[in-house]
Amino acid sequence: MAHIIVVGNEKGGSGKSTTTMHVATALARMGHRVGGLDLDLRQKTFGQYVGNRARFTAESDIQLLSPHYMDLPEITEDNLQHGENLMDQRLSAAVESLEEASDFIIIDCPGSHTRLSQMAHAMANTLITPLNDSFVDFDLLAKVESDGTTSQRAVGLFRDGLERPAIAGSRQG
Repeated sequence: MAHIIVVGNEKGGSGKSTTTMHVATALARMGHRVGGLDLDLRQKTFGQYVGNRARFTAESDIQLLSPHYMDLPEITEDNLQHGENLMDQRLSAAVESLEEASDFIIIDCPGSHTRLSQMAHAMANTLITPLNDSFVDFDLLAKVESDGTTSQRAVGLFRDGLERPAIAGSRQG
């Protein structure tokens, strides 16, 4: 069973796709089989990164390890059972397709709240939430007062009692 890593933050421009590519490439270079999905169906930045890397390696006649990327499969409404969600089925089919040949599946989420992001987060073994080092980004997770004190806004933000935002979390599975 593949370990699913989800990179997500509802804020655009936080570095999700770049982080996804770096983690995927690092895992591949460590000898792991890595599958990749991009849930930002409009922009597909992670998919573009992987495609550009593949073109560069082919044109340069060099070998660079990369994740095995796939688009979400097309599924028609006719193939759904009563009550099934189209996007849920597309994501499930993609994960199932990648799982047997992957040690890790890394999923890049869009910078917005979507059904696909929700489902990916629910499937995750590890969550990575990139943040810019600004009070604007930190303020989305916790209220930062002018005296430097904070109050919790997100569940589990200060799990260890230290006053610092957690940028990555993991669950067993």
